[in-house]
Amino acid sequence: MTNHLTAITFKDIAKLTQPRNTYLDILLFDEQQVKEKISNSKPIVKVVLTRMEPRQKYFLDSRRFMPVLESLHYTEWIVIEKFLYDLSDIGRAMCLAVGRFNHNHLRPFLSEDQGDMDPFVSREHGLIFVNEKRQICYHDIGTFKKGSTNGTKLNDLSLVKNEIITWNAHEYFGLGESLNIVKTKERVMESKFKLRFQEIL
Repeated sequence: MTNHLTAITFKDIAKLTQPRNTYLDILLFDEQQVKEKISNSKPIVKVVLTRMEPRQKYFLDSRRFMPVLESLHYTEWIVIEKFLYDLSDIGRAMCLAVGRFNHNHLRPFLSEDQGDMDPFVSREHGLIFVNEKRQICYHDIGTFKKGSTNGTKLNDLSLVKNEIITWNAHEYFGLGESLNIVKTKERVMESKFKLRFQEIL
């Protein structure tokens, strides 16, 4: 996970909707004014990336290398938590990048050893940012790229592709592998990874 302080100018937010292969040409990294602002401020939002894991796994031997049977009941585990700050008075929107590449803040590791990652998450999958109205927004970039069909699912229902969405605190974004799990005694499809946020009062 990167520790870069990442931001974008408010005028460049509109450029996110233009076809592009990477965010790196419009993002700003570790600006001194951003560092100073954050060091003298409190975060306004906590963003959490979680991973769905079977409640029980069964293995053939004590090495526990490959499970032979997994429960259909799943538990949501926290992979990482990150914070967003209001940078509007310096003309910046703070960003958290989502995806498999090293420069992302929220990366879809499949285990605690941070080795393999979910191939159904794009290398640059999405961007979370605080706009000039202090709204939390999510932009899906992965499906701009040729051949990419991953996308992001709002509440695991509607597919978000190449859009900027204003995110509400009761909503989550699902990404990665689709799992067939048991929930409240019914079989449902849910994403392996989920993005949620909580406002800090």
